[in-house]
Amino acid sequence: MTDHDIQLLSVGIAAGMDFMLLVQMFFGILDDRNDRKVLRAAEAKLEAAKKRAAA
Repeated sequence: MTDHDIQLLSVGIAAGMDFMLLVQMFFGILDDRNDRKVLRAAEAKLEAAKKRAAA
């Protein structure tokens, strides 16, 4: 392997790692949004159950 091949390989690996980190961050944000949506729905059900129990 020449120095140029090694440099291309290193750049390719670095770009691939950066891309995978970006994908993980993106799906992590989406997962957090879904978690918050589920939490809001559960809190609404809990409040409704509390109101029914108090009535």
